[in-house]
Amino acid sequence: MSNGAQVNQGQAPQQPTIPVGKAKRRLRNYMLQPLLQVKIGLYSILLSVFFSLALGAIVYYNFAGLVSSIVLLTDAEAEVKDLFMQYWKDTQLWIFLCFGIYLLATVSISVLYTHKLIGPTIAFRRHVRSISEGRYNARTYLRKGDAFSELADELNHLSEVMEKRSQTQK
Repeated sequence: MSNGAQVNQGQAPQQPTIPVGKAKRRLRNYMLQPLLQVKIGLYSILLSVFFSLALGAIVYYNFAGLVSSIVLLTDAEAEVKDLFMQYWKDTQLWIFLCFGIYLLATVSISVLYTHKLIGPTIAFRRHVRSISEGRYNARTYLRKGDAFSELADELNHLSEVMEKRSQTQK
């Protein structure tokens, strides 16, 4: 045979298994369901913003109280206020820089994590579509670290059982 497939006498030729879940991964492929992924990222960011505002308010009011206490204890009110304002400006720069890095990390992690949750569902839909079209040789192969790997194994087992049953009925 020219195609390299082996055919046993008295049995139907076996079809090769078709991997359903494997696809080349590109950066744009990480946004599988952009609306859902962005929504989860925005929820994380909003929660972080509220937490940061509360923390910032606590630090600011405590810092202002400290400055007021020091001003009362010294005779150099203007110099103390200027010194603390310069210190506060430098501190704000670091706070905003850290918060910006935190926002970028939160968005990146939420996109990557939701990709590991949503990616398998796309492979599952392809696999189920193949089964409904009568192609029982389809299989789902997930990447390392993807969610629902046990479900992929069960779906692959189901395909194997259905493939064997369809071959025995022929």
